[in-house]
Amino acid sequence: MAISALGENPQKILASTNDGGQYATLVNQLQPLQQSISTLGQQHLAYPILHYYHSETSSKALSLAIAKLYQAVAVACFASSRLDTASREQLLIARTTIEQFLDTLGSAFIHPSRHTPDIPALIDYAELPGFEKSSTEIQHYLASLPHQKILMAYVHKDGWQWQEVWQSEHGQSTNARS
Repeated sequence: MAISALGENPQKILASTNDGGQYATLVNQLQPLQQSISTLGQQHLAYPILHYYHSETSSKALSLAIAKLYQAVAVACFASSRLDTASREQLLIARTTIEQFLDTLGSAFIHPSRHTPDIPALIDYAELPGFEKSSTEIQHYLASLPHQKILMAYVHKDGWQWQEVWQSEHGQSTNARS
């Protein structure tokens, strides 16, 4: 899947596809990805051996790509005031598709984490075009999403750390200022 080509972390995905806060580029990229994600979920049920495939590089790790895309889609839906109805609906469909994939994994081999994953300070996110929510509001919103627990478990089961969702390939966080 071409998720990693959209950006190294959720903030970069949003920055490269924002179209002035309308996210038309992100919406266009999501349409073909939705079918791939749905098919992948079915394949995980049909071929349990897929649960044991792990990429050696973060840029090719499916768990990280899915986690990054989920965060980006959720943030765009929540924080962007410039989304038209069709784009918002498409983003919600993509989020639901990812959640159904996670539910499939949960029914097959991953158990949700007992605690909610840490969501970093998202200062740079509030500065994206069209966003009218504060970084704190975005952070609390993401922390409130119930699929975060299974998403974190998926990332860990795949051999990665949750913090890698938010970092660039070079280990630098681009979404929190120190």
